[in-house]
Amino acid sequence: MSPNENTDQSAIVIWVTALEGASFETYRNDPTAGAEIRLPLAPAALADALTREATREGVELKLLRLCAWKYLGRFAPFEWIPLGEDYTFEEANLLAAAVMHNPEIDCGVLFEYCDLREVYDPIEYLNVALQYDALPYRKWSSPLDLKEIGMDFLSTNEVCDLQLGWELAGKDTARDRNDMSVEELIELGEAEAENRDLVVWRYGYMDPYEGKIDTAKYSKEQILTILFP
Repeated sequence: MSPNENTDQSAIVIWVTALEGASFETYRNDPTAGAEIRLPLAPAALADALTREATREGVELKLLRLCAWKYLGRFAPFEWIPLGEDYTFEEANLLAAAVMHNPEIDCGVLFEYCDLREVYDPIEYLNVALQYDALPYRKWSSPLDLKEIGMDFLSTNEVCDLQLGWELAGKDTARDRNDMSVEELIELGEAEAENRDLVVWRYGYMDPYEGKIDTAKYSKEQILTILFP
């Protein structure tokens, strides 16, 4: 996973239409059949965009459906979230706004935590996003420069295990990690990840069962106030 980049280019793009029987395939074959709306938007701007599309299609606003979506930039790890099934237009917009509200949010970390904790309800998901800083995710305190140490040929899993082993060995007062071989560090990281069910990325790791986020801390009304003051 790469660090967050191109924040301003990130978005959740939804496709809405009242077209009977429309699906993702419809959108893929002819995106002009409905309307693409790039989120986040101010609530009034979203309402206007939806109203324009309903008027264009000659239907009541309530007949519009969220039929497809795509993710840009920081939202890419969200590709498995079925917005059309679980999210309203407003909730999809709030999710986009919540991530953009905090430039520190790594969507892969957020997604992994919610998945492991079985957090799927939109409002609960938003609560986790707004408390991202409390997630049990830690960036490496001493990142390794793999090219500098001649280890840039390692696989992704080996890199993650090596970095975790290096991190853990640095906290072990009984031995000097500089005296440990790459193989020993990888084995240490792999064993610790398995024993503690750690989720390890290239830039940090998380113990998904350490602590617990209050998924009911904020109501939908409070979330709106926070994101769109």
